[in-house]
Amino acid sequence: MAKVIAFVGSPRRGGNTDRLVDEILAGAAAAGHQTEKVYLADYDLTPIGPVQGDEMSWTDDRQHVADELIDRMIEADVVVLGSPVYWFSISGLLKLFVDRWALYHPRGRRLRDVIAPAGAAGAGKRMVVALAMEDPRPGYLPMVLDPLRQCARWLRIEWAGEVVATGVRDPGDVENHPEVLARARELGASL
Repeated sequence: MAKVIAFVGSPRRGGNTDRLVDEILAGAAAAGHQTEKVYLADYDLTPIGPVQGDEMSWTDDRQHVADELIDRMIEADVVVLGSPVYWFSISGLLKLFVDRWALYHPRGRRLRDVIAPAGAAGAGKRMVVALAMEDPRPGYLPMVLDPLRQCARWLRIEWAGEVVATGVRDPGDVENHPEVLARARELGASL
């Protein structure tokens, strides 16, 4: 049994991104995995203040909020990142969380070294992404997915897949795409 944690970077509960994440988690639960969903909008995530010098000396007085979430991410076997696509990128909420990964360095260790010691794979940890976007043109997708794939690579986490709903804008639009919801559930079940 794996532990699956989802971080929802949409400010809208019950929206298209939330539904995609729900389907991933439902598939994971049906496969016998433990699931948890975190709404990033419930936390006071802030931009990182000015940092200088060596990465390991970077500090920010507001890091503790993100550290609590990152600790939960570390404990999980699978990390699901859900976001609407705003202006060719993930939401600001999710970006604030991802940016904070750089300042996580307990006991002088970077996040990637906590997740997987140098030279080791990510100890079986996997990442899944769920995106809801209005514009269906496929050229936009790499601009969103590639930075997230790079994050997974840097953390030494296996990229386990993504589910993308295009042509969705208003709450509930994803319900008009049952094949995408089914794909989300299948992805969750495959974890």
